Amino acid sequence: MTVPAVRIRDLVFAWPGGPAVLEIDRFEMAAGEAVFLAGASGSGKSTLLGLIAGITPCREGEVCVLGTRMDPARPARRDALRAAQLGIVFQLFNLVPNLSPLENVLLPLRFSAARAERLKQDGTDAHTEARRLLDALGLDTGSLTRQVTALSVGQQQRVAAARALIGRPGLVIADEPTSALDQDARDAFLSLLTAECRKSGAALLFVSHDRTLAERFDRQIELAAINRARQAA
Repeated sequence: MTVPAVRIRDLVFAWPGGPAVLEIDRFEMAAGEAVFLAGASGSGKSTLLGLIAGITPCREGEVCVLGTRMDPARPARRDALRAAQLGIVFQLFNLVPNLSPLENVLLPLRFSAARAERLKQDGTDAHTEARRLLDALGLDTGSLTRQVTALSVGQQQRVAAARALIGRPGLVIADEPTSALDQDARDAFLSLLTAECRKSGAALLFVSHDRTLAERFDRQIELAAINRARQAA
């Protein structure tokens, strides 16, 4: 039986001193599945992503990612799983400003021997794969060695996506990554991102308030439909 990319059971989460933000009895993503998660601003989407990524500890309930439980008592285990198996495209990209696009894409391989080993098993050199991803995502060759802060927003977004994809992660998480793009750039980026995830077999959890993008995914989920805390609010 294939292990789900994400499995959540009986999750309850509240920030200190506040009411429950998330109450999710059950949520599951299949391996390799592309899921669009929609919700209004402030509905808890980014909080949920933080729990799945192991950045925010899950204190009540169970969050399992690629067969590993994101146990709050074992932060080193969460960090190791995130480095080896998760690719994250942040809304603000979180690129290292004094590095080139190529150097930013290669960063995950420095933190995870498993990602680097998968490239070796594929018979692929790290620099070759980084350049392939950047080219596939539409970044021109002349931009590869420039300082990343000299790039446009759309170009920086492509660098962030390539960084998330390198080394064949099992799960790619994208948090409102197209919010700063115009429609043409948004559509082109999304097509490239979904194509690369399918090519590598990675599951994709794409979060946005823009529901017009949902038809590009295998499944659409409204956070309000699975989150009892927000339904009751």
